[in-house]
Amino acid sequence: MMHTATKLAEIYTSEAGAVYQCDRRNRLVLHFAGEVSILKLDAFLRLKQAVDSIDLDVMASSPERSSDFGIVTVCGCDRCFVLTLAELYTFKELLAGARFVLELNSMLHECLNATLV
Repeated sequence: MMHTATKLAEIYTSEAGAVYQCDRRNRLVLHFAGEVSILKLDAFLRLKQAVDSIDLDVMASSPERSSDFGIVTVCGCDRCFVLTLAELYTFKELLAGARFVLELNSMLHECLNATLV
């Protein structure tokens, strides 16, 4: 049986990781902290929303030991993220960059494929 490699389109890359798009399976591939997670778009958006809901300023100023880490998990993601404040900051940046590029690509696609009336 012959297997063909799936080509992944790079969506966004930072020092913390990368997000790739797999058009063949209609999935996003998230590479962060040495781990890879494969997500549908809706799971990616839920993950971004969950990370965005964490107030990093409150977390940083809290003297509680429990605020040294944030735990993020969402339906549709096979991974539970247990991240430090610094990791949450870089993760938030990675997800925001990827979301921006996805929105930009969508707008460009709409503009290029719009029919003139």
